Amino acid sequence: MKKILLAVVLTACGGSAKQATTPKAGAGSAANPNGQSMADNGDPNMPPGTGTDGGSDAAGGGGGSGGGAFGGNDPAPGAEAPVVFPNLDPDPTQAKSQVDQHLAVARQALSAPTPDAETALREAKEALKIDATSIDAAAYYAFAYYHKKQYDTAELVLDDVFKRDAAKKNAGIYYVYGLVYDHMNRPEQAVLAFKKATELNPNFASALVNLGVHQLQNKQYADAQATFERLTREFNRNDAITLTSLGSAYRGHASDYPAGSGDRNQLIMQAEAAYRKATVANPNYGPAYFDLAMLYLDADPFPSGGGTLDTMQRLNAAKDFLEKYKDMPGVDTKLYDERLKDVNKAIKRATKKQKKPTP
Repeated sequence: MKKILLAVVLTACGGSAKQATTPKAGAGSAANPNGQSMADNGDPNMPPGTGTDGGSDAAGGGGGSGGGAFGGNDPAPGAEAPVVFPNLDPDPTQAKSQVDQHLAVARQALSAPTPDAETALREAKEALKIDATSIDAAAYYAFAYYHKKQYDTAELVLDDVFKRDAAKKNAGIYYVYGLVYDHMNRPEQAVLAFKKATELNPNFASALVNLGVHQLQNKQYADAQATFERLTREFNRNDAITLTSLGSAYRGHASDYPAGSGDRNQLIMQAEAAYRKATVANPNYGPAYFDLAMLYLDADPFPSGGGTLDTMQRLNAAKDFLEKYKDMPGVDTKLYDERLKDVNKAIKRATKKQKKPTP
């Protein structure tokens, strides 16, 4: 079994295309509203044991009888010496330690600012040579191909490994499936995979990020709010991207309530606070300013200090944040121009309304 599985995994990159045998909906198991993606696909963040490996078939227990090559006893005069084969099965503890060392190098390689997929692939292969049944090693093997942008090959590796029951209990396998599905434009399968990964390992932060991105895309704002609140509070992920996504979840959820209601006002204020925290975390993160501009443009009436902002105050704030967005790295000038027209039209209507004589 060990040799067969190793051969399957190590030759996967040369296989021909076949119909996927990927997990379906019954098996369990991105972008912000402004179009800015925050998918967490560069951080492997898959500690050993992200799922249940199901034990290892690679390590045997037996041992020799001790002593010399002939079992410690001299053969009888004139008799042929018995043949005693050496014990080639590795010690289970030693094998696991060696596998973990290779996976630690793979993890570090993929965590670099520019992921080193070749090193990760080599280390995953070495781990599989030691223990061909390691599901975590297979997950990193597929993950390395994902970073090489060889998505078909990564899926083929995952499909072969997924035939084992232990793989169906491994969060890392589902996580890499989700990343591959995202890049193969199969969002329905991606969200199921990320969801299953978080069910198997509730502390899998990278899988949670990607699940939250899909929840925002699917306008599941209450679910997205719960996901990003967990990330900011429990995992201390208070970077600008995560905070902006949290703000977008609040902003979207606010639209589920009628204008002027207490729940809506509370969510709008939470959205504003999250966006502003994002600008503090990274003053050069453009989407936070853009989303603040859209929040002020769309949220009418806008709650403030127990009351509401004057219409012109609200619209001028929207314009100010939009101008800040224009000066940010990576600005989408076409998007800026379109939204500036919307803001200016709203300001023009409000100005005319103010000048209109009261009957």
